[in-house]
Parts: sequence; C-alpha cells; structure tokens
Amino acid sequence: MIPMRRINLMLLAVASIVLFLMFRRIDWPDLVHAFKQGGACWPLLILPYGLTCYLWALSWRFLLVSKVGCPPMSRLFFVRLGGESLNQLTPTASLGGEPFKALRLQADGVAWQEATASLVIHKALTVLSLVLYIFLGLALIPVALPGIPQRLALFSCLGTLLLATAGIAFVIVQRNNPCLSFSRLLQRFGLRPAILVAKEAELASLDAFLAAFYREQPRAGLLALLFFFLGWTAHALEVYLIFRLMGHPISFSLALCLDALSQLVAGLGFMIPASLGVQDGGNILLSLGFNLGATLGAGFSIVRRFREAFWLLLGLVVVAREK
Repeated sequence: MIPMRRINLMLLAVASIVLFLMFRRIDWPDLVHAFKQGGACWPLLILPYGLTCYLWALSWRFLLVSKVGCPPMSRLFFVRLGGESLNQLTPTASLGGEPFKALRLQADGVAWQEATASLVIHKALTVLSLVLYIFLGLALIPVALPGIPQRLALFSCLGTLLLATAGIAFVIVQRNNPCLSFSRLLQRFGLRPAILVAKEAELASLDAFLAAFYREQPRAGLLALLFFFLGWTAHALEVYLIFRLMGHPISFSLALCLDALSQLVAGLGFMIPASLGVQDGGNILLSLGFNLGATLGAGFSIVRRFREAFWLLLGLVVVAREK
C-alpha cells in the first residue's frame, strides 16, 4: 500500500471516530421530527447545486479561449460533473478526475495544451474563489451572528489565510514554467521518470500556453473567477433551504456564513475522499458555534450528504457512459 493511501486511511479513521462520538450526542427523535417538516419538498434541494455546477462549468468555458473544438455548455456541464465525482471519490487529493476531463476535451477536438491548461488554471481559480467566498462569509459574521466566539473567528481567519496563500502561490507557480521546473526538480533528486524526459518538449509547450494565457487573456481569467464565485453564492442557497425545510429558518447571510466556513473545513480536509468525517464533524461544530445546536447541525450534514450522493451518482453515470 502506497504511503499516500496510508495517510488517507489514517486521516479517515481519525475523522470517523470523532464523527461517531459527535453523533452519539444527537437528539435523534428531534432530528427525525425536523426531517418530517420538509415533507415532499426535500427533492428541491438538488436544484441549488445544479445551478452551482452550471455556473462553474460556465467559468471553465471562459478558459477555453480558442473555441476550436470547444463543446457546448451542456457537454461541459456533464464532463465536469463526471470529473468532479472522480475527484471526490478517489484518494488523490481532488485530482483524480482531471485526466478524465482533459481526455474528454481532447476527444471533442480541443488541443491538449489548451485542455490541460484550462484545468490547471481552473483549479487555481477554485481556491481563489473559495478564499473570496470565505472572506465574504467572515465579513458577514458580525451582522449574521453578533458575539461569535473568538476562537471560531480566529480559526476561520487562519484557515482562510492558509488557503489564500496556497491559491496565490499556485497562480504564481503557473506563470513560471511549472511543468519543466517540476521535472528538473525531480531530476535533481534522481527521481525523474523516463516518460517526463521523453515529454520535455510537450511540457515546455504547456508552460508556454499557461504563461500566454495569463499575459494575453486577463479578461477571460477574471470572468472565470467571477462566475466561480457566483457559483459559491448559489451554494449558500442550499443551506438556506435546508434549515427552512427542517423548520428552523435562518437568514441568507447566516446561511452564507455557515456554508463559507463549512467549505473552509472541507477544503482543509481535501486529502480524505469526499472530506468524509471532517466535513460532517465541522458542520456540527459550526452549528454549535452559530447557536443552532448539534442536532440541527447533524441534520444539515446528513441532508447535504444525500444531495452529494445524488450528484456524485449522476457524475459516475456520465463517466460510465463515456467509457
């Protein structure tokens, strides 16, 4: 078993134990009663994430600037959905679905440099837009919840700064020959595989494409960032609906704060497939911090997992059909 997989399994085991201990404190009869409040309206929860996915696919569309062979939006939507399902369900630090997306674009006629570069840039925009979203959530906390515990605020700020540093560093690296630099770093330590030596010209071509995009297409990059950010705000609508359907309506500003910090926790647990345990335990702790109670926090986490299961299953269907 490779070391990375061992680390993933260890983190998953720890997170699962913590989550189990948290769930033991849940008032299950109250939680069942909360679920009954939504009745036949629960299927509506698949809609906000559908809007989010569409906005994120539109963001990706802006990065395919040559338009040669670029598939229609419906195709991009489902290709991205399939790739993201692989990202979340494989222990590859949210990268397992990127080759799937690149290969599907190439099959549709997009040049491999553009297909690969669009995914590399989009991954950076994922982090940067998430940072902006979390900053917005932090800015709204005094309005949505006066008197928030200082520890929660401090943890949120530190986590956001960590993500911001990672995102900015990722963009800087992309503009400075990342592929060749990484290949030569491996060579320095005697770890460069023969396939990278044979592909050095192609790596240089990809580096040139990345540098050209940042130099010549700033408007496309900003539009992609904007629509990714709008996708996050649509994501908060799901939180608003969940608590309303559980019979405990909250303001949209509070829903956005809760979702933003929930994404921060999930982002810090990216090494674990689907952030299992980390995201759920974080949702309960955040609900306690926002004075919503552990029971509603558990309900929020469970409902979101069911929504995730629906879209992940649909994404896997897309992957199966592509094969």
